Formats: sequence, C-alpha cells, structure tokens
Amino acid sequence: MASEAPISLGTPAYRRLTLAMLFAGFSTFSLLYSVQPLLPLFAAQYGLTAEAASLAVSLATGPLAIGILFAGFVSDRVGRRPLMIAAMFAAGALTVAAAVVPGWSGLLVLRFLTGVALAGVPAVAMAYVAEEVDAGAVGAAMGLYIAGSALGGMAGRLVVSVVADLEGWRWALASVGIAGLAMAEAFRRLSPPSRNFTPSVGRPGRCCAVPDRCSLTARCRCCIWRRSC
Repeated sequence: MASEAPISLGTPAYRRLTLAMLFAGFSTFSLLYSVQPLLPLFAAQYGLTAEAASLAVSLATGPLAIGILFAGFVSDRVGRRPLMIAAMFAAGALTVAAAVVPGWSGLLVLRFLTGVALAGVPAVAMAYVAEEVDAGAVGAAMGLYIAGSALGGMAGRLVVSVVADLEGWRWALASVGIAGLAMAEAFRRLSPPSRNFTPSVGRPGRCCAVPDRCSLTARCRCCIWRRSC
C-alpha cells in the first residue's frame, strides 16, 4: 500500500488530530486515577484496611503497565486508531459498571479490566501520531497528548472528590465513566482515519512497508527479523 502525504502542521486535519489526542490522554488518566480519592470511602463501606482499599488503584495500574507490552503488537494487526477507540470506549463502560457493581470483589475485577483496556491508548498513541503526522509536527501533537494526560489525572481526582462529597462515590465514579465515554466518542469523530498504516500478518518485512515512518513496535520486530527500518 502506497503511503499518503502526512498531515502537516496548521492544517484543519492536524488541529482535529491534536484535539483528539488531548481527549485520549485526558480520558486515559482520569479513568485510571479517579478512584484514588475514594479509597477512604471504600475502606469505610467494605470494612477494609488502607492497604486492601488501595487495590482499586494498583489492580488497574499494574495490568496497564503489562498490557502496554502487548497492545502494540495487537495494533500492528488491527490498526492504531481502531484499538485506541475500542480501548477508550471499553474503559469508560467498565468504569460506569464499577459504579453500580454491588460488591468489593466485583469492583476489583472491573478495575483490573479497566487497566487492561486502557493499555491500548498509551501503547500506540506515539505510533499513530508518527505514522500520520509530518515528522516536524509530531512533537507538538504528542505534547498535547501528554498535557491531556496530566490534566486528566488531576481533573479526574478533583471531579470525583467533589461529586463524592455531594452525591456519594457511586455517582462520582459513574460521572467519570460517562465523561470517558463522551471523550471516546469525541476521539472517534475527531481523529483522522489511518492513511499510512500497513497491517502486519506476521511475516518478516511487512512492518517496514513505509520505511521512513516505521513505528516503535515495527522497529522492534524488524530487529528480530534482522532487517533495518
């Protein structure tokens, strides 16, 4: 498949992509850390120690860290953008489900699955941008993604704290999940379809179909096959 011209800085497509990446970063880290202010409430409701309550955070961050190692290879087959869209919608839906699940064990299972789902965003965000954007404009696009990540981590905690004080932790968690679903839809609408992505079918060399725009995961596989990107 012949590659198309990359998206250039200052174009409408570039502005849409950078806004989409801002939403992706914001959603990922707001969903990931939104339960942190709720740990004392979990401990009080379920009769937990502080260490046990903290599992609501660690059972999401741990799977995310491990899932990143595999999500890149999945995206080489299904595509960067489709994986990111699916990950964002799944994480938002799982967070809403965590708000209504009746028991502590069920909440932990849903937090674990949320971490697995969220791995699909940071694992391939750089690859998606690098494949679609002009090399000189990649830094600005990724800068907005990182800014969104930082803002999301802070805003998620803040919103949850305020809503929990007013309506309880279940409404607080549900509000973050619904916001995550809204940002997933915004990402789907704003992010341009992949134009320079070549699916991998597990054969050597396929990852280097666009040699000058080789992704990080493609580079790893090219090294395994002793080919150069």
